[in-house]
Amino acid sequence: MNREQFLKNLRASKVQIHPLQLEGWSGLVYLRPQTLGEIRDSLMRADTDDLEGDARSKIKTDSLFLARSIARLVRDEAGELLFDADNDAEMGELMAGLADTAPGISRQLNDAWNALNEPTKAEVTPEGN
Repeated sequence: MNREQFLKNLRASKVQIHPLQLEGWSGLVYLRPQTLGEIRDSLMRADTDDLEGDARSKIKTDSLFLARSIARLVRDEAGELLFDADNDAEMGELMAGLADTAPGISRQLNDAWNALNEPTKAEVTPEGN
């Protein structure tokens, strides 16, 4: 494979939108894996090398942390985010809806999103690399 073929294949590998039917809900929500650009941006915003510890401290200090986490996952059919995770008013509205919701909704969203982001067998075998 040459450079041009590699770049062509890379551009054709755009992340895909995946529908998700939540248990007991009518209608679909949509998820997609993070892009490399989104991962880069997230890492650049991190104030510390201890990302896991940073997440724990944010949970304790940001009352909207759960809403922000979910807002970064759910999208419409065109792939656009439904909420702006940096908009406190929108996050307050989302958090009010989450307050009386079973944790299973968050678990279903997180499990589905994590499944999209886990490497496939082809990606982790020597042949896939």
